[in-house]
Amino acid sequence: MDHYEMRLLADYTQLAAVQAANTWRRPTPAAVGGELDADERGEVVFAEIQPPVDAPGLNDEDLRKVVIILDGHETGEYVSLSGIRTTLMAPVKERIWGAKLYSFGTPRSINPLLNTTLKYQSNVTVACLAGPAAAGITGASQQYRIRLWGYVYKTSELPVAFNGGMMQFPAYLSDTARRRTVNISKAPIPINGDTWKTLPGGVDQGVPKINPFARYAYNALATDGLQGDYQFRFTQAGVIDENENLYFEFDDKDALLVEGLGVSPSFDTLMPPAPGVFPNLAKTGLRIAGDYHPKGPTTRLSMFPTDALINQLNYGWLPVVLNVAAPIAPLDIYVAIPKLNRPYLIWDEIGYVTIRDNGVLAVPADPLGVTVVLTGIRVEMRS
Repeated sequence: MDHYEMRLLADYTQLAAVQAANTWRRPTPAAVGGELDADERGEVVFAEIQPPVDAPGLNDEDLRKVVIILDGHETGEYVSLSGIRTTLMAPVKERIWGAKLYSFGTPRSINPLLNTTLKYQSNVTVACLAGPAAAGITGASQQYRIRLWGYVYKTSELPVAFNGGMMQFPAYLSDTARRRTVNISKAPIPINGDTWKTLPGGVDQGVPKINPFARYAYNALATDGLQGDYQFRFTQAGVIDENENLYFEFDDKDALLVEGLGVSPSFDTLMPPAPGVFPNLAKTGLRIAGDYHPKGPTTRLSMFPTDALINQLNYGWLPVVLNVAAPIAPLDIYVAIPKLNRPYLIWDEIGYVTIRDNGVLAVPADPLGVTVVLTGIRVEMRS
């Protein structure tokens, strides 16, 4: 049946025209083809972003943020995607090296920790922010495109499409590395047209709420140049936007399962990149309840090596060229956000993403610094 096929849910193209720094584009659902009939329901599985670059294709432009709007509700607190070529979180699927893809969840699953797809009843669209003017980067003036893919069901089909039509609880968030588990207790939810938006990934959930989590952050300040921890902490001006905050101070009513982590230079403004385009970064990782992850034999040797020679968390655009002499022909090839070997749980404790410089020079502040991304599952148990 056609309703069981992956399909295009929304398609927005911003034509080549100046989108000034710090301005939004918010197309209507009708403009992107994102409206449903009254007896239909939709789930967004993944996004594709074709980023803006300058006319020769050499320099990034600043499509700073893309968020998805479900039935009029912006979801940026959970899913906030970078639309800049170098740090692209949702590339066009066929352009991803190794065909790996970040998705919001597993469609048609009755497991609430797998089926965290973004669910809507009437319409879906996107909102797109051009970034601040800095270091010669002045918003977005070239064409870009965002597409959302997923499934649409007739309400009468939902019980069959979802293997009997019941979202199963309880569920368990598990961190095997740290031997921690969170029990998510909730009555099973019938899957039908009336309950659709109360399922995981929906905007009308009761507690505990379960949502996909995907967020980027730029270091708004320079690092200390002494290999000290840099915190992407909004309340300490480590980032400029609350939805870039990667410092989590949780009690027992909040949890985040970290499944993916990546780091990239914030911008490539030359093709091929100039030497030192990865600016003085040495390590990237997590610090949870005072411990660094992944652990090493010493504190200094803990976390992932992410310098210019060995970056185990590389993601985003691969600056590959066909010619080393003019005319330069860049290729549109990307690396997906790396998945961690085992997820880490932040619950009833302080946990955050941190980077360290090489101890010789500081990592400069945005836009000449680095971008980190984190993906996972967010659970809120507070009413």
